[in-house]
Amino acid sequence: MLIYDHRGDPIDFGESHTDLTTEFATRLAAGADVGTFLGKLPDPDPVLRKRGEYDSVLDDLTADDQVCMAIQNRKLRVLNKQDYDFSPGQAKGKDVAADAARLCDDLVADLEAINLRNVFSSMLDAPFYGLTVLELIWEPRGGKLRLADIVAKPRTWFAFDDNNRPVFCGDTYTFDTPLPPGKFVLVRHFPTFENPYGLRLLSRCLWPVAFKRGGIEFLTRFCEKFGQPWVLAYAPHNADRAARMSMAGDLASMVQDAVAVLPNGAKVELASASGKAGDLHEGYLRRWDKAISKVLTGQTLTAEMDGNGSRAASETHYSVAEDMADADQFLVTSAMNDIALAYRDVNAPASVMAPVFGYDEPEDFDAQADLDKKLHSVGVRFKKCHFSRRYGMGEDEFDLDGETGHGPADHAAYIEFAEAQDAQDVIDKAVAEIIPQAVKANAEIATQIEKIVQSAESFEDMQIMLAELLGQDAEQDELTELASRIMLNAQAFGTMAAQEEADG
Repeated sequence: MLIYDHRGDPIDFGESHTDLTTEFATRLAAGADVGTFLGKLPDPDPVLRKRGEYDSVLDDLTADDQVCMAIQNRKLRVLNKQDYDFSPGQAKGKDVAADAARLCDDLVADLEAINLRNVFSSMLDAPFYGLTVLELIWEPRGGKLRLADIVAKPRTWFAFDDNNRPVFCGDTYTFDTPLPPGKFVLVRHFPTFENPYGLRLLSRCLWPVAFKRGGIEFLTRFCEKFGQPWVLAYAPHNADRAARMSMAGDLASMVQDAVAVLPNGAKVELASASGKAGDLHEGYLRRWDKAISKVLTGQTLTAEMDGNGSRAASETHYSVAEDMADADQFLVTSAMNDIALAYRDVNAPASVMAPVFGYDEPEDFDAQADLDKKLHSVGVRFKKCHFSRRYGMGEDEFDLDGETGHGPADHAAYIEFAEAQDAQDVIDKAVAEIIPQAVKANAEIATQIEKIVQSAESFEDMQIMLAELLGQDAEQDELTELASRIMLNAQAFGTMAAQEEADG
């Protein structure tokens, strides 16, 4: 087989083209000062390097309530999905081979004795810590090496060398042993050539958590000082310093037992702090809670509603959370397929197709119903067999309105159009009813959209504010109804125009 270049000339992969089979752009060739320690690539996380910390400090962040909640919410979106399974590997267009089916059955049987929920949870730690290292524990049984357990090992025991290959270094960090094949599976979150350790979301929460903890300490002191009412006493005008100090001591005792003996003529009042200083500190804490939620879950509204937010904004935030869940689900799928590949390499020749892991997504009947509704609004009329195939309903379980013609609503609309003298009168009437409302709404919303675009600090903020604006003015059902009216008028106009042309 020959390979040709862009001019059509054959490429000779001889000694003159050996550079094509070797890596050219390397750290050594680039002259980069990576500062390796005993042949291991240092952790390039910018936040940890600036603070001089190790990734072990990230475990302390999980003590924060907002961090803990965000981690649980994100992981549970995937952990609660129970419809998954392995299927035998097969070549495209071919049947499943017997040896591939047996290999898949063996793997599934081994995994039944393993708590996969804990394994998945360890895999889903990768977005927060950048890396999860899973060790495969094997045991001989029945003439084969069977998978006995899958254990997540401390990530601090592992590093990467100059060639981005994982090595075991332990807590002492004084040796680097290459990982044996078939023993470890690495789950990494957005790894790159410069950062094979993966992107750590928790390290981006170091400063928000630090500022939040400082704010909580200050707010606690503020509440201790100004949250309780003050006891104010007015001493008699002729009281000397000793008498005033005695009154102060009595008032201090009064805080404990509510009993005080004061001289004649003294006056006591209870005063409370007023103003919005406390609200300022509460807003300061909410600011960092939202920053943490934005880093860990990609949005804030599903975690911090506070009684605010429109339905449209909530749906926008929920969509972002679902996108994150899909990405995490893909992370689990890739890791399980790596385990299946290692299982094949240990127990079967390379010619046998490895099992394939995947989630079985339930059919979205709501989306299908919305699609059917939109198709019906533009004139599509379904038969009973459509609902039987799509929704699993027996044809004897339901009837369709107007099976031999148009439904009642459509029929009434056609009668209304038939009473008009001219097709142009029909369309003019429809335009007169619909267009003024659209123009008025468009003029009002255009001003508000312009203000949102100018005030938004980021694309995400602009998207959320636009969703809130549109959600307040028109819900999806209202927009669908308006579109249906326009399509129905247009359809009727075309029918009458065609009829007039035929009669003429």
